[in-house]
Amino acid sequence: MPRFGHAVLGGTFDHLHVGHVALLRAAFRVGRKVSIGVTTDQYLAAHPKPDAALVQPFTVRSRALRRFLASEFSHRKWELGPLDDPFGRSVHPGVDAVIVSAETAARGELVNQERRRLGNPPIPIVVVPVVLADDLAPVSSRRIRAGEIDREGRRRAPLRFGVAADAPEVQATLLRAVRHAFRLARVFPRPAPLGRPRGAAAPRAAVLAERAISGTDLAIGVAGHPPGPWSMVLRSPTVALPARRIRVTGTVALEREVARLLRPGIKRNAFGPPRPSSH
Repeated sequence: MPRFGHAVLGGTFDHLHVGHVALLRAAFRVGRKVSIGVTTDQYLAAHPKPDAALVQPFTVRSRALRRFLASEFSHRKWELGPLDDPFGRSVHPGVDAVIVSAETAARGELVNQERRRLGNPPIPIVVVPVVLADDLAPVSSRRIRAGEIDREGRRRAPLRFGVAADAPEVQATLLRAVRHAFRLARVFPRPAPLGRPRGAAAPRAAVLAERAISGTDLAIGVAGHPPGPWSMVLRSPTVALPARRIRVTGTVALEREVARLLRPGIKRNAFGPPRPSSH
């Protein structure tokens, strides 16, 4: 059940994407009423963004947002309005929480500084984890404008995918799983380590992923032997997701489960619910 009466958030909401959707859904999970501010064209002219000429006009951005809200939250209380300053309604009385992404968490602290300056009490800051694209970099409007990804976080250019396992039969299984999940990917298998693997599966999977990432955009490391279970680590040059335990029996089931976990959008569920920070 929502634990705050009135939650607020603001942003540009350019090329409405899965990261925006995650932020909005989090706001409705924690607030009984949600107010959303959308930055105006005048505000953006004074605070230009990368590829500013490709930012959608306020009317287009707000119309797309209204359509989404009316479709998904028609039974809930919400309002949407223009945002022409850094704070909008977040510093007004009667607001119970402010919603921010992990990348913009510092703005929540600025909101509370301004509230104190105005004589209003600070409010909880609900930090929502970022949504990652296929390449494990955050989904953002900037990347969409630049043509790197689409609104679902799918990379527009084929991914170079490194694959490593500590058993040859598992390596072949991973190659098929990656090609099934990313049909345009260029797959680079790495040789299995020599000798009998030692240690727990999760650390071994992390070492394999680290080895496989060299010269690629994404890498997967899987440790374990048939019939299973296995540990899987997915990583990019800058991000490594926590190891996942795959409790299936046999390489056929392993191939199916790895493809499911790699498929665009599935891995985003690895991130937990929004969390309120101290204020």
